[in-house]
Amino acid sequence: MENSKNKTFRVGIFLAIGVFVIMLSIVLLGGDKAFFRTNVLMYATLDQVQGLDRGSTVSLSGIVIGNVKQIKFSSEKKNLVVEMKIQEDFLPMLTQGSRADVRTQGALGDKYIYITPGEITAPPLKAGDTIETSKSADFMGIISEKGGEAVKIFDIINEVYKLTKIINADGRSERLITNFVEASQNMKSISEDAKKLMSEMRGQNSGKLKESLEHLNSVLTKIDRGDGSLGALINDPTLHERLKAMLGADTHKQSIQSLIRTSIQKSGN
Repeated sequence: MENSKNKTFRVGIFLAIGVFVIMLSIVLLGGDKAFFRTNVLMYATLDQVQGLDRGSTVSLSGIVIGNVKQIKFSSEKKNLVVEMKIQEDFLPMLTQGSRADVRTQGALGDKYIYITPGEITAPPLKAGDTIETSKSADFMGIISEKGGEAVKIFDIINEVYKLTKIINADGRSERLITNFVEASQNMKSISEDAKKLMSEMRGQNSGKLKESLEHLNSVLTKIDRGDGSLGALINDPTLHERLKAMLGADTHKQSIQSLIRTSIQKSGN
């Protein structure tokens, strides 16, 4: 009987110690010190908190440095004052010019305070100071601020949706892709045939082609020098003057012009 009482007493002591440890942990985590890490209070004044709540994260350039302790109205009741618990180790990084705004985090849309640090050379802020706030860079905040301009974005999305729906109707997109692939294959086949033809021309008939080009160049060179009848006619500067004199605008030469036109028309037929 006595042993049973002793066991019960020991179990009670262990339970009491366990409850005490748990309560102490809650107090330490909820107070201004968490496992010997000191927190300081900082403030930010916002026009609206957009779903921000007590316990929300406070981030400095993406690093969690604290939490929101409470949100209350200012004395003038024109805006809201956000009281934040900031780890004292990060206080030197908060300099004058730092700005705070409300942003959205994660797929669930949780709100948090995002602090953009100021210049490193600027004087550091002190515990109890108020951090300047900037207009929200949050996507939903931008949409609400732009108002009518944001409607254009949704109009564009709607038009793209309609266009995509039309293209995909009755399997059009599949046929379009099929036709594109076939056209690409045909272009590839034509390119290969052209390469093959050029290769054959350079291979088997290269000698004949070269000989023909050389012969043509020789004939043109002779004509340009004035050799032969054709060269003499082309290079004779008096030929143009003679034709001009013969085909002038005088009345007695109109019969010659009419005769030449008739001859040209008959030769064309």
